[in-house]
Amino acid sequence: MKTICKGILIAMALGLMLFADVPLLFEQWVPDAHAIYGVRRRTARRTAVVVGSAASAQTAAAQQQAAAAEQEAAAAKQEAAAAQQQAAQSGSAVPVGTVAPSLPAGCQSLVVNNVNYFNCAGAYYKAAFQGNNLVYVVVQKP
Repeated sequence: MKTICKGILIAMALGLMLFADVPLLFEQWVPDAHAIYGVRRRTARRTAVVVGSAASAQTAAAQQQAAAAEQEAAAAKQEAAAAQQQAAQSGSAVPVGTVAPSLPAGCQSLVVNNVNYFNCAGAYYKAAFQGNNLVYVVVQKP
């Protein structure tokens, strides 16, 4: 009888040890974040706000860079126009090598050795490409 009781007790102890290793079913039904009321909802909201603010910050930075580039281009065009106007008013020649985005008003076309030049108040311009843009470069009298 003692041996039978010992065998039963050992079998029950082994069974309890195996049962302790198996995770309980109700623990698997509810994830940890859902166990506390409202934690998941607050976390999702915070994540959305952080992601939204980061995206809006990147968009604002890109718009600011584009605006700065446009402002620089407008300033360069204005400086070129002012230099051309000053040269036309003073009657002095524009320095050779000056690059202009467009021709001044009142230019006459002149072809020398199959090359087209533009005479603008005594300054001679030749069409050239700067990247993909057509520009006019001041050259010596052909």
